[in-house]
Amino acid sequence: MQVYSYPDPGTWPALQLRPAAAEAPQVAARVRSIFEQVRERGDAALLSLATELDKATLTSLLVSEAEFAAAAAQVPAELQAAIRQAKTNIETFHRAQREPELQVETMPGVACSRRAVPVQRVGLYVPGGTAPLFSTLLMLGVPARLAGCPEVVVCTPPQPDGSVSPVILFVAQLLGIDKVVKAGGAQAVAALAIGTVAVPAVDKIFGPGNRYVTAAKQLAAAEFGVAIDMPAGPSEVLVIADGSANPAFVAADLLSQAEHGPDSQVVLLSDSPTIIEQVKAELDRQLASLPRRDVAAQALANSRAVLLADAVTMLAFSNQYAPEHLILATDNAETLAVQVVNAGSVFLGHLTPEAVGDYASGTNHTLPTSGYARQYSGVSLDSFVKKITFQRLSPVGLQALGPLVETMADAEGLAAHARAVTLRLEALAARPAPKAEQSAPAADNPYAGLIRPSVERMQPYSSARDEFEGMAPVMLDANENSLGSVGPDDFSRYPDPHQRAIKTDLARLKGVEPANIFLGNGSDEAIDLLVRLTCTPGKDSIVVCPPTYGMYEVAANLNDVKVERLPLTADFQLPANAAEVLAASSAKVVFLCSPNNPTGNLLAEAALETILRTFRGIVVVDEAYADFAAAPSWTTRLAEFPRLVVLQTFSKAWGLAGLRLGVAYAAPKLIEYFNKIKPPYNISAATQQHALVALADAPRLPELQAELLSGRALLAEELPALPIVEHVFPSDANFLLVRFNVDATGLYDQLRARGIVVRNRTNQPGCAGCLRLTVGTADENVQLLQALAEIGAELPAAVAAR
Repeated sequence: MQVYSYPDPGTWPALQLRPAAAEAPQVAARVRSIFEQVRERGDAALLSLATELDKATLTSLLVSEAEFAAAAAQVPAELQAAIRQAKTNIETFHRAQREPELQVETMPGVACSRRAVPVQRVGLYVPGGTAPLFSTLLMLGVPARLAGCPEVVVCTPPQPDGSVSPVILFVAQLLGIDKVVKAGGAQAVAALAIGTVAVPAVDKIFGPGNRYVTAAKQLAAAEFGVAIDMPAGPSEVLVIADGSANPAFVAADLLSQAEHGPDSQVVLLSDSPTIIEQVKAELDRQLASLPRRDVAAQALANSRAVLLADAVTMLAFSNQYAPEHLILATDNAETLAVQVVNAGSVFLGHLTPEAVGDYASGTNHTLPTSGYARQYSGVSLDSFVKKITFQRLSPVGLQALGPLVETMADAEGLAAHARAVTLRLEALAARPAPKAEQSAPAADNPYAGLIRPSVERMQPYSSARDEFEGMAPVMLDANENSLGSVGPDDFSRYPDPHQRAIKTDLARLKGVEPANIFLGNGSDEAIDLLVRLTCTPGKDSIVVCPPTYGMYEVAANLNDVKVERLPLTADFQLPANAAEVLAASSAKVVFLCSPNNPTGNLLAEAALETILRTFRGIVVVDEAYADFAAAPSWTTRLAEFPRLVVLQTFSKAWGLAGLRLGVAYAAPKLIEYFNKIKPPYNISAATQQHALVALADAPRLPELQAELLSGRALLAEELPALPIVEHVFPSDANFLLVRFNVDATGLYDQLRARGIVVRNRTNQPGCAGCLRLTVGTADENVQLLQALAEIGAELPAAVAAR
């Protein structure tokens, strides 16, 4: 390692030159020659290049089923467990990167949205050579699967005996990837870009590699119309180490990059001459015991230690260098991190080695090298999706926006642009005048026109407990049995018809007022009362968004109320024009289930808010599963939206399904309407007593939630590895919707025969082939996974078809 002391900033670019840069012209020429061979000879070129460059004789380019089948037995159990945990961490970090569909009304009647759509066919390059990097397959395969990419092709160099690392194959199986090509280097990239008989051409190529792989990816992007993740060439690390650093730790970090390959580069920056000398001594000591010391020694020959004046100067050097990995080996790492503007991934403090990011912390290790961190980010979930924008104009929107576009198009001299708007405006003006729209509720009465006239006129029932509250020595007003009850407990007296004690405790827990709360015999009672409160039989309608909870439609049918359907999209979100459709509807109520049943996902917050601002009727957000979601409850927005009703229940997270206690939260005036039409004693004394005990025990709820979420995470991790599982949908509930590649009804029957009952949802819109799996106890979850694995093993035809 060469040491430079206080170099002038003008000399920094020379110190920052990467080892591979000088060979770039020769590398580019060789790569272009390889592309020409693959274009002309296809698979034959890949086979001959494997012999020439990898010293491997191949009979087939594709990994066979037999090779896949033999892989797991060759991977030690301890390594398998480590890989599974790394996969979980990577999934957790990348799943958190999901963004809901963006929906914005830029002006009245102009709806704009953006949705993430997976790249359809991706190629993953997994380096082999001197060290098969199975971890790279985890880093690329996990986000590819989370993004929903339909086709994933892996290329990795063969060993001299024609095999592929069994660990790489084990990881491929774990991720459900069954197309692995025995091809490495520039020829693999060429095949993915051009396509051969064995290797399909892909839309985007991912993965790091040596300088030849990097040059091949750049050529593929420049001349073959294939996207790439980034230029990711020989590995590199820069360590900023002040006087607080541990020299042994720093030397180990430098060597962990140097052992990747002779063209790797490591750079040490310090403001302490002592630290530099101590690190150099540690490098010599630790290098001697490394199995790959010859490789690491070559990399160290191209590496530098630079003594600089202070932290400010070290950060300036680092930001100019733009390292793939940056380690801040200082006591004040968090403070320095704020000033980092160019780096692939940053490792903070003395206890965070770069190796944890390479394998298992959860962040992605596929990062920009060679200074490209100035322009590129590392691989993420976004790398595997395209963000498509949508827009839709209503008549109001066209009338408002159209003249602006005409003016701008005329100014640019683009007459056809202007005409496309003008023709529509003229057609709109020629239409017959529309019927008068239903007027929005008056500002002083947000429910004007929404409540059934007969409900407005009716006199509510007055019970004995409405007319006399509390107890007296002699209670003879309600025709109760003063002799007591049959059975061990005394329930001879009617309960509080207004459930005051429960509402007081629940209001304190939820951060609302008791006047915001209606308690029902399950949330189903609140659903039924809402329909009866607002909809005149045979005249009015509600809106549901299938697939969704079936009781909304049942309640409408029971009350002779029409049902309008606004189907969710393929990813179970509201369509981009949902607010516009609802704004044009005369429906009295829209039911929005979030997290949704049976799909488990939260509906996009922006879409719900737009509906709340534009829909004239009652907006019901059913949060039966909200206790399992990280998003805040819509109960926090009650004051902002007077026509909002939020439904919750004690049946799910509270574990009180047999108690039948549901809750509706709404503005006090709307709660008054609920109370006006409800049965007088709709919540029994037994239910009220038990609910009060449960509310007093509310501090235990997070413990139950955490256990159920842990079970959900386990199922979400393990299910995709089963051959019969096609897709596990993301869930914010206490269940998972799972699509199988075998007959779902037959699978349901086989599970039932084994004593396991799940919910068959295959007949629900958008849920073909799906079963809904409730998260159970740890033992029940294991039994379910074992049963599915056993059933899958008995269905070889289905597995082979996959």
